[in-house]
Amino acid sequence: MTGQLIFNLINIQNFNSEDFYVSDNNLEASELIKLWPNWFNGGAVIIGPEKSGKSHLANIWKEKSNAKIYDLNVKFSLSKINTKENFVVDNFNNLSEFDEEIFFHIYNRTVSNKKNVLITLDKTKFKNIKLKDLKSRFNSFSSATIKPPDDNLVNALIVKFFQDQQINIDPSVISFIIKRIERDFGTISRFLKRIDDLSLENKSKISISFLNKFFDF
Repeated sequence: MTGQLIFNLINIQNFNSEDFYVSDNNLEASELIKLWPNWFNGGAVIIGPEKSGKSHLANIWKEKSNAKIYDLNVKFSLSKINTKENFVVDNFNNLSEFDEEIFFHIYNRTVSNKKNVLITLDKTKFKNIKLKDLKSRFNSFSSATIKPPDDNLVNALIVKFFQDQQINIDPSVISFIIKRIERDFGTISRFLKRIDDLSLENKSKISISFLNKFFDF
């Protein structure tokens, strides 16, 4: 069957290592994952804006190190963190000042158990750490920053999005989008989600004429 295939299903994000597109923008972060377990002081930090691939890299390391992921976008007690296993703290920028000392002790116990910690954060939402001991240790961690996407990475992001949605899209449509979209991970993600929603609502194939109908480029 040719043409576009649209399935109105709940999207399941694909975090396979084979599906992570490495470019100049995220090479440093990708190499940081490969450096494990040789991280200084048992910790590493990946810095990047929303939708930049931080969680994808965290999941790659999770599989590599048999780690557990704790997402600070979701409220939970830090006491639930198992310090006898490797773990990820996703969205570390949501750590409250109240929890800084608790996390510092959790980190120390984790390292004493010869385990490692991977932290991801959005620098635009990150407040300076108040606890001096934690700040000093945090600043000593191996770190990498994901830069804004170039054309090649934008292309890969678009292709992956529609593959995850099980939608076949013509390369000419992808080129059309690349020439017009802002080079910002969050903007790209929201734009692609909007395209998908409109396509489903209107039961329409995603084409250049479809895009021109709904968007003012």
